[in-house]
This record gives sequence, C-alpha cells and structure tokens, in this order.
Amino acid sequence: MDLSPLLLAGGACLGVLLVFAIVVGVVQHRRERRRREGLQQWAAHNGWRYEPRPAVDWWRRLPGRNRRGVTLALTGLVGGRTVSIAEYSHTTTTTTPGPDGVGTTSPSTHRYVVYLVRLRQALPGLAVHRRGAVSRFGRALFGDRPTALGHEPFDRAYRISAERPDVVPAVFRRDLVAEHVAGRLPEWSLHGAELMTFETGRIDDPATIPGRFAALVRLADLIEPR
Repeated sequence: MDLSPLLLAGGACLGVLLVFAIVVGVVQHRRERRRREGLQQWAAHNGWRYEPRPAVDWWRRLPGRNRRGVTLALTGLVGGRTVSIAEYSHTTTTTTPGPDGVGTTSPSTHRYVVYLVRLRQALPGLAVHRRGAVSRFGRALFGDRPTALGHEPFDRAYRISAERPDVVPAVFRRDLVAEHVAGRLPEWSLHGAELMTFETGRIDDPATIPGRFAALVRLADLIEPR
C-alpha cells in the first residue's frame, strides 16, 4: 500500500494548523497591544500614571506568589486617596495520565486584577478571609483564634490574621464589622500602609477603573477615619 498520499495529506493538515496558530497568535498580540495602549491613553488623559512591570512586592500577597507576575499598574487618586490598580498572573500545570502511562502536562494561566489603597499611616500586618469549609470545621473543633472579635455573625463568616492581635480591636470598630457582616466589603490584606484586595480577570474598560475602588476606599475610611 502506498502511504505517500496519506503522508502528504497529514503534512498538509499540520501545515494548515501551524498557519492558523500563527495567525491567531498575531491577532491576539495586536489586540493586547491595543488594549494596553488604551490603558496608557486613559491614564494620560485622566492624570494617572501608567507603569509597565512596576518594581513592587505585591506578589507576596497574591495567589501563586509569582515574583514577575505584576505586568502593569496604574496609579491615581480616588476619593482623595492614592490608589493603584494592577494586573497579575501566575501559571499552574496539570498532568493527565495517558493510556500508555505517559502523562500529558497542560499549563493554565490565572489572571487577576489587584487593587491597592494607600493609608496615611502604616499599621501592623492584617488580613481578613472568608471562612471556607475547612476553616469552619477547624473553628468548631478548636475554637476561635485570639484575633476573633467575639461577635458571632462576623466570627462565623470571617477569620482575621494579624501580626499583632492587640491591634485588632482598634481597627475592627463597629461600622467596619457591620459592613463586613452585610457583605459589602471584600476580603483584604494590609501591609504597612498598603491596603489590598484582588479579583479574577483583567482591565478591559479603563473608564470603569475609578468605580472599582468604591468598596476598598470605603474600607480605608473605616480603618482610618478622616
């Protein structure tokens, strides 16, 4: 049996797939370049600063802890406070066993939008996390940590991490606790004077940037009343 036609057909298919992949890559690259140019233009027109690959240590508080994961940042003023919005990513790999015992490794890139509000004064490190099933089970088994507030609606839903537990009562005043219990504040962390939260995604429409800070600026005002 002459396999030449089959080999030629297979080679042609691979060639078509290769050309298609190159075209898709070029289109995606151009689209990403236009998106970043749009962010730069928006920043220039609105008195913000655009910075590619900023030299920051925010990655330490983000999933994956990718040292080179912060690819861009924009900094400006919202509600009288200096704020920054950034894009961050990290990659994980998944190995799927094959029928022949050889695994296939597939990479997955996880993208996040990071929000920071700068306080006027630095505070010891703090973080608030929503409780998952493991945390709720641990609380039922071992009780509350020293950072618990003694307010059951909050303690049931959230846990606090703190460098200095003695600072917690001064920060978590009544209004801040009430906003958390009502679900109007995100999970957050504070390192020095940098108050941070993040969500999955990326910055597609720069016009939405100031409005994205509403909850975090509100939180900053609750932590540090003006």
